[in-house]
Amino acid sequence: MSVNEYNRAQKRALQRQGTLDAEGMPAVRTQERRPPSGPSRGGFRPRQFLDEVVLELRKVMKPKRAELTNYASVVFFTLVFMTALVYALDYVFSLGAEHLFK
Repeated sequence: MSVNEYNRAQKRALQRQGTLDAEGMPAVRTQERRPPSGPSRGGFRPRQFLDEVVLELRKVMKPKRAELTNYASVVFFTLVFMTALVYALDYVFSLGAEHLFK
């Protein structure tokens, strides 16, 4: 799509973004060097890392014994049900295949 194919609203939006200049031509972008953001580039500090890990782990909500038992039982019974379902389907399909290729 060339510059002439933009409508007025598109040109204004592109000018606000800095993609087009005032005449509607593509703006020339200069490479700006920004200082690195975030923590200083001092290297890895194991003690600081461990302190931050401990702070984050304190925010974690641990389940109560009843909740943990409930979740574990749901997972166990779901596992038993799915295993039984796969076994039953495998048995039915094997009977069908045996009957088909007999």
